[in-house]
Amino acid sequence: MKSGIVFFILLLQLPLQAQTSNHTKALESAVIQFNKTNSPSSYIQLFQQFEQLYAVDKTNWLIPYYAGMTKSLMCLLKMGDRDVLASDALLWVARAKSIEVNDEIYCAESLAYTAKMSVNPALRWFTYEGKIKNSLSLAKKLNPNNPRAYILEANIQQKLPFIFGGGCKSAKPLIQKADLFFSNQTKANSIEPSWGIQSLVKLKKACPY
Repeated sequence: MKSGIVFFILLLQLPLQAQTSNHTKALESAVIQFNKTNSPSSYIQLFQQFEQLYAVDKTNWLIPYYAGMTKSLMCLLKMGDRDVLASDALLWVARAKSIEVNDEIYCAESLAYTAKMSVNPALRWFTYEGKIKNSLSLAKKLNPNNPRAYILEANIQQKLPFIFGGGCKSAKPLIQKADLFFSNQTKANSIEPSWGIQSLVKLKKACPY
């Protein structure tokens, strides 16, 4: 009788295990697409995937993290109402922070603030500068070896007007750090953040050393 009950319980668990496996595979597929996507039209479909995954699982910080990153990129690529896209990015990052606080989420937060600022840099720089840099500072405090924090900072410094301390001179040390930390970074699993190499390549071309 006891063995029969155990067998019945195992049968009940099988659909749940299959569901979990399918969810994990769907997340892995979406993350692979996130890391490869460079077409604006693909980002719409990609965001929908993360949104659907979040509807099923609200405990994994990576899902709202990637949703927020996708919205930030859509804003930076000028895909629609940029203010709304950037605000959506900040909303998704806040959802990720409500689950967990870590260096990757602070990087996503900095990018979302950068997206918000990019709508009108001349008018918004002084409003968002502190928020952008504070998020990166918190990311580096939690993990000083995260190359993505230095890539985001280097991008800002390289594009910032010389009069405000921008340009390659201030960006190069950050690019070098990002390069070093990417070289030393252990390979992430299939869903952990690993983006940034393409940005690093562009920065090294713009500011060779």
